Amino acid sequence: MSKVNILNLILFIAVISLGFVIYHSEKENTNLDLLTNIDANDINSIIIRHNTNRTTLAKDSADHWRITQPISVDVNNFRISSLLKLLYAPVHSQYSVNEFDLSSIGLDAAKTSVTFDDITINFGISNPTTSLRYIRIGDSIYTIQDAFYPLISSDIGTLVSFNLLPNNSHIEKLVLKNQTISKDENGRWQSNIEISADNINKTLEHWQQDQAFGVHKYLPRKNLGEVFVYLMNNTKPIVFSITDDDPWLILARTDLGIEYHLDVKAYNNLIVPTK
Repeated sequence: MSKVNILNLILFIAVISLGFVIYHSEKENTNLDLLTNIDANDINSIIIRHNTNRTTLAKDSADHWRITQPISVDVNNFRISSLLKLLYAPVHSQYSVNEFDLSSIGLDAAKTSVTFDDITINFGISNPTTSLRYIRIGDSIYTIQDAFYPLISSDIGTLVSFNLLPNNSHIEKLVLKNQTISKDENGRWQSNIEISADNINKTLEHWQQDQAFGVHKYLPRKNLGEVFVYLMNNTKPIVFSITDDDPWLILARTDLGIEYHLDVKAYNNLIVPTK
């Protein structure tokens, strides 16, 4: 297995473990004070800063979250829900900033922080003895379970939706490797190759419903072709570059700097559907 494949597997396991840790942390610490009493449903913006990276997320009127900077793309709802649970994190200990040499716990000039609307949570180091993470809000220092830092410090792809197409979008035309699927003058779907109407509909459903098992930062590889997805009310297509098809299918959005990893059987469903 290549180093890239190993890294993808590690990231996948880490994010799955995050939800497990958060769930059991809350369940086992019901008698501890919570970090804030803010209602997560009232939060409308999130800014994540890690080293030199800044990621901005915004919620629209329909309570649907999107990443707005540095790219514009739908979010992974489960992971944003996990991130918002930071507001309710059980607090194991609380101190005044005057009780610490902030440099000793990584909070003198924190390189990682999350801002929910107007409240900023800075992240320090993890205590090697207790494995609890030091965080700072205003003039207070807290220790919490170290379940959130891996999500906050990971690549932006970790926060991106597994869906290939934007939320509530509608396909107008598909230009695939082996055919073009579009509507005729009567509004009926057709292909320029011999393929049944049933399989055309299945192909459209796969593009609307199929999900990647992981989204990662784009890694240049060989170009195995491109797919163009035209959406209703958009003049420019979404371009997916096929950069790998073994052991899984990788579709890259080079314009966003991300790539979707799918099961290899998706190749026949999405890229070269036939009768």
